[in-house]
Amino acid sequence: MAQPAMSAETNPAAASADPSLVQRMKSEADGAVQLSTEGATGRVGFARTAGDLLPSVDADSAQGAAAKAGAYLDRYAAAFGAARAELKQSEVRKTLNGWTVEFTQNYRGVPVFAADLRAHVDAQGDLTAVNGFAVPGLDLDVTPVVSKADAAARALRMVKASPSGSRGKQDTTGLKVVSNDLMVYRMGATRGVDGASVLAWVLEVSNQRTVRESVILDARTGKPVNRWSMMAHNTDRELYEEAYDPDNLVWAEGDQFPGDLDEDQASEVLGAGETYWMFMNTFGRDSYDGEGSTMRTVNNDPTIDCPNANWNGTTTNYCSGVSSDDTVAHEWGHAYTEYTSGLIYQWQSGAMNEAYSDIWGETVDMLNDRMNADETEKRLEGDCSVLTPAILAVDITAPADVAGPCQAVPASGGPAFTSDVLTPQVVVGLDEEDAENDDLPTDGCSPFTNAAAIDGNWVFVDENLNTGCGANSLAAYYEGVADNAIAAGAEGIIFGGDPAFAPWDMPGATFTIPAMQVDGDSGARFRAAGTSTVRVSQKTSPADPSARWLSGEEDPAFGGAIRDMWNPTCYGDPGKVSDEEYHCETTDSGGVHTNSGVVNHAYALMVDGSTYNGVTVPAIGLDKAANIFWRTQSEYLTPTSDFADLADGLSAACSDLRGQAINAVTLGTGPTGGGEALPERADKITAADCAAVDSAARAVELKSEPVQCEFGPLLAKNTPAICGDGFVSETTWSEDFEDGLAGWTQDEELVYDDTTGIPWAASTSAPGGHAGGVAFAADPTTGSCQGDADDISGRNGLVSPAVTFPTGEAARLSFDHYVATEVGWDGGNVKVSVNGGDFEVIPASAYVFNAPGAALETVADGNTSPLAGEVAFTGTDGGEPTGSWGTSIVDLSAIAGAAPGDQLTFRFDMGRDGCNGVDGWYVDNVTVQICKVATTPTPTPTPTSTPTPTPTPTPTTTPSPVEKVKTTIVLKTPKRVKIRSGRGRVTFVVTSKGSTPTGEVEVTIKGAGKKKSVTVVLDGAGKGKVKLPKFKKTGKVKVKVSYGGDVASLSSSEVKRFRVVD
Repeated sequence: MAQPAMSAETNPAAASADPSLVQRMKSEADGAVQLSTEGATGRVGFARTAGDLLPSVDADSAQGAAAKAGAYLDRYAAAFGAARAELKQSEVRKTLNGWTVEFTQNYRGVPVFAADLRAHVDAQGDLTAVNGFAVPGLDLDVTPVVSKADAAARALRMVKASPSGSRGKQDTTGLKVVSNDLMVYRMGATRGVDGASVLAWVLEVSNQRTVRESVILDARTGKPVNRWSMMAHNTDRELYEEAYDPDNLVWAEGDQFPGDLDEDQASEVLGAGETYWMFMNTFGRDSYDGEGSTMRTVNNDPTIDCPNANWNGTTTNYCSGVSSDDTVAHEWGHAYTEYTSGLIYQWQSGAMNEAYSDIWGETVDMLNDRMNADETEKRLEGDCSVLTPAILAVDITAPADVAGPCQAVPASGGPAFTSDVLTPQVVVGLDEEDAENDDLPTDGCSPFTNAAAIDGNWVFVDENLNTGCGANSLAAYYEGVADNAIAAGAEGIIFGGDPAFAPWDMPGATFTIPAMQVDGDSGARFRAAGTSTVRVSQKTSPADPSARWLSGEEDPAFGGAIRDMWNPTCYGDPGKVSDEEYHCETTDSGGVHTNSGVVNHAYALMVDGSTYNGVTVPAIGLDKAANIFWRTQSEYLTPTSDFADLADGLSAACSDLRGQAINAVTLGTGPTGGGEALPERADKITAADCAAVDSAARAVELKSEPVQCEFGPLLAKNTPAICGDGFVSETTWSEDFEDGLAGWTQDEELVYDDTTGIPWAASTSAPGGHAGGVAFAADPTTGSCQGDADDISGRNGLVSPAVTFPTGEAARLSFDHYVATEVGWDGGNVKVSVNGGDFEVIPASAYVFNAPGAALETVADGNTSPLAGEVAFTGTDGGEPTGSWGTSIVDLSAIAGAAPGDQLTFRFDMGRDGCNGVDGWYVDNVTVQICKVATTPTPTPTPTSTPTPTPTPTPTTTPSPVEKVKTTIVLKTPKRVKIRSGRGRVTFVVTSKGSTPTGEVEVTIKGAGKKKSVTVVLDGAGKGKVKLPKFKKTGKVKVKVSYGGDVASLSSSEVKRFRVVD
């Protein structure tokens, strides 16, 4: 339908979804209305009913459906977050049971990124649902400061320097800007949290081979706002070898099959065909874009970090040995997602993108019999498949003085250990220790000198990753040692690992004899015995015989399955949102390859049924589940949809399909993979099926928040007492700002000439329900970052009067504050001048509680703030665009050069770069205190005639204001890191009973050719993290975290190790 012309005057900010508006939505509908809130905006994200949301308007055609949808938004667009004039009808499409009318949001002629509302009208003319994402309250200038050409140049530089999502160095030759559009971008939308709206250049940078990335640049400042990799990891097909180049075409539709194609090439052709015909026969979808486009495949792509496969927006690409049916369908699944829901490859939307590929890959795998002989046997709840890596029970049985169990892991690339019990003799292998790259007598780097004793037995060797026997890769190292063992007649090999590491599966290596690694302590027992007898068996814990729901199990390069959709925790992925395996960090684009397990599990539960997490999910079968998931994907999901949106979409899709004719999932048959077929009709979906769908969503907690991620406040709330038991505090100086900033002075430091600073101001309207007067340093969203008159780069200081360092125990400075600034760029800290000397930053180690949490970005990083590189309070509360109030406490005795009686002057500094802010820094109740022994009044005695005795002197009491408590460090490192990848991080949290430790930790990373030492300031929750360097060698890496303690907490340290692999 036609839309009114847009103008500044007719485009007010979207109104809030106030209760009266929501009540009118419910009252006008025919039937109960279910509403869900969009996390990023707080507005309605999904409205649905079993009846009609707008019964007063009829619709019996596409034109009528569009008119009805438009009429509904005339009334209720504000509830979804958009002004009606901002919404433009973009499409009306026929669906299985009616029409979907789609609207996009524009602001003053500029599209709003990912803003998409969809209205669903059924064949009876009922408006059954409206869902999607819109951005409320838009009020911004749409004239860019940074030109389109400058944005393109910046994006190219960024991506070429460091492609996001890459593991190791990527080939960036041929990079170009594929698209570059001016849009309004809502920060936080992909993560599902509130954020500011900015004018942005939205670019796609790609070379159509190895790199494909979305880059969002602020159109006023040129700063990166967000970026993510888009390499998601009649038919018409083409197959290319090594590169998508006309000269490399080796097969096209109509060519003889398989002809001269090798096994991988043939499998990729078959998989593409099966995927095409599954979607075409079942859902009527003609290729991934719905328009019959050619499905192009590149085999043996040398640009991929093997073993792997990907979709790059143009072709699907595979390493050798990664071409099984479910893997090929998985990669094409990414293409179908891109052209339907367009799920952004980040956070929960990215996890859903990845899960949909797993779902369609496994659906194809279940329907064909090309690789797995039989996947009809259903899985057992809670059990891992026997095709997962074996769990071994290894015991030394003789001699008695070294007997006992060993921790053991079988080689991933060796012969499988079966249920047969093995009892071999194990002989410690001896070799020449003075040979080149052979510095141990038991590492097997050289031919064994005791081959006669080894012949017919197993051999034990010590792992030597210090030299790697001179091999150029880990795989070559292990295989070389195994070759020496075989030459000596060994029938099996056991590697003794470093005592500092857990044993591992020696990835990448191929063994032709049974192989395993044991822990270092067990290795010492093998060495001490010289010759020993062991018993090797599989542990007797239950193991599921079915291969159903495994992903990639037939890809030889993977060495087995890489995911389990039925029991995701078997591979370290979450099966529900509350699982400890749920990925909370920004790595892996927010956990797209891990958190996909939640959605995978929901699909598997719907298909096969089970009782999980206390919820019984009846089986609805593959046909119904696939149809419901497809309708959800094609009609209800939008680019920023999250798990809660998926739950609503599945429920709505099921309701749409109730009683409708649906097709059985059908591949068809043909010589090149699938084929045209008239699918059978599946059983109709019932109300009971829809109840099962809702049960599956509850079982995996699609609508639950991942509270274990602990997106906590910037400032901890459990403020400890200034003084311990038996003591009371005495305030020697304080400021509550009830009289404004009287008695304080200000100074400022501006970076550019002809600019204006932003002084501290008195305020009585602090956020967070804080009453009374406060001091406020603004962090505005304005500025320019161009070094011009609008650039706000500078520092503003609020300077206290001179305060005497009090004489007494445990002298403390404390202050209440609220922080909400642009993280890393803007922030504040406290400096002190002793007896009129220079102002120095109070170090984090001097804080007893709530120390500054991070160092600001440096000048080298482009930060123009005078506080660049200094430790500061910066950012907002975790997962929120706002802050909250907390108290920081400083031990005055920890200030260098300060002593009782000295004059201390405190300066609260707020630093800003040139542009972009959040809110600011609020400060109140600045106090200096000491601790004194509490006195208890002595009752007056009853007078008697007894002479008054000579008074006994009162013993001197040494105050002990705070008794230090023990601390514990929980340290997390990767299990292994790829050489030269520059990816991964070390995270840690220092904990204690009663309070949160503050101050600094020293992190040392040593090994694999690198040594790095860095000091990290703990945040308000006692947490910290360090990015790993790029390792240039393989080997073992030791990480040590040392905490020096604070006034209330004892020091502690923790050590962990991991490996760098090729």
